[in-house]
Amino acid sequence: MHPSFHPMITKRRLALLSSLSVTPAFAAPFLAIGDNAELFLTARAEVRYEDNITFAPNNELSDEIFELSPGVELLFGKNSLTKGSFTAFERLTAYSDHNELNSNLTNLLFDSSYDSARLDLRANASFRELNQNSRDARLAAALVRRDVYAAGLNGEYSITEKSKVGLGGRYTRTQYKSGTFANQKNYTVPANYYFAITEKVDLSAGVQYRKNIVSASNADSEDYYFNVGARGEFTPKLSGSFSVGYTLRDHENSARGDDSTIGVKAGLAYAYSPKTTLSLDLSNDFETGADAAGIETSSIALGVNTSLTAAWSLSATLGYSRYDYLAAASNRTDNYIVAGVGVGYAYNEYLSFDAGYTINDNSSDLAAAEFTANVFRIAANLRY
Repeated sequence: MHPSFHPMITKRRLALLSSLSVTPAFAAPFLAIGDNAELFLTARAEVRYEDNITFAPNNELSDEIFELSPGVELLFGKNSLTKGSFTAFERLTAYSDHNELNSNLTNLLFDSSYDSARLDLRANASFRELNQNSRDARLAAALVRRDVYAAGLNGEYSITEKSKVGLGGRYTRTQYKSGTFANQKNYTVPANYYFAITEKVDLSAGVQYRKNIVSASNADSEDYYFNVGARGEFTPKLSGSFSVGYTLRDHENSARGDDSTIGVKAGLAYAYSPKTTLSLDLSNDFETGADAAGIETSSIALGVNTSLTAAWSLSATLGYSRYDYLAAASNRTDNYIVAGVGVGYAYNEYLSFDAGYTINDNSSDLAAAEFTANVFRIAANLRY
């Protein structure tokens, strides 16, 4: 599937539900390393057709694309308080007609957790090489090559049986290979207090600080999100988390005033039946575009995933995002829709298949930013 989703929670959930990579997690490992670690060999082979590879408003490029992603996955800490995984894979992409777009892209992902009676820690880090266009990072007849780095650490400590404090930190960096776009660094520090009102539900109050550094521009800013919320199992079928509050963007450019909005973050799942799950994600926040423009982004995503049998599954997603550009002179608003359907089949514990269709559609006050792109895909997944 063309990876065109916005990196907010709504797009992460869309990508998760629409990918339908259904390789079972219980496959036997390629190599057992002692009692606590297992090594798996992984591979994904995908064939897809895209009718607008570069997200162009006109003169669209279309092509058949072949992609092979061999890799390895290491799971560790099977019988200990500290657990985690390290995944590495290479994406080898070949275009049938447009060979100049071919690429080899490295992906490295690390995730770990520590769970004790009073302290929970989560750590993650990743490095991804990307060669693709997105809603706001597009080239007319080429793909946008960039490297994305991310690292985070979050912890929660139980003060009493009913109360916890949480503190975290996250770093992201996007480095473009073309000077057309603005490189960015983001530092995010959330702090929260949780109080249990039942055994399964916590109320929360918190503040999040985010520093946005944009290269070769005068667009650096600081964001503050003051919020209250709740998390847990609200009913036997409804679970997740949400927060609402006030978000303030302080521009370091003294010529600009502050911007503010109602902040929203929500991710909810509803178990409609033992085989069918519905999801809802909501978000309202500030961001900085690839062109260094400040943007207020409102997003909603709906998803459904159902297991027809032990082997077959279906999914569907629908996401809508509104991008309001903050500069008074721009008068620009984008309305972006991503929708998809997919089917998955698990042949056995090692091999699975998936197929799907995705549409990306952006309408904008800026004619050059409008596009529609359709993607059809079929893939096989191996984990041994």
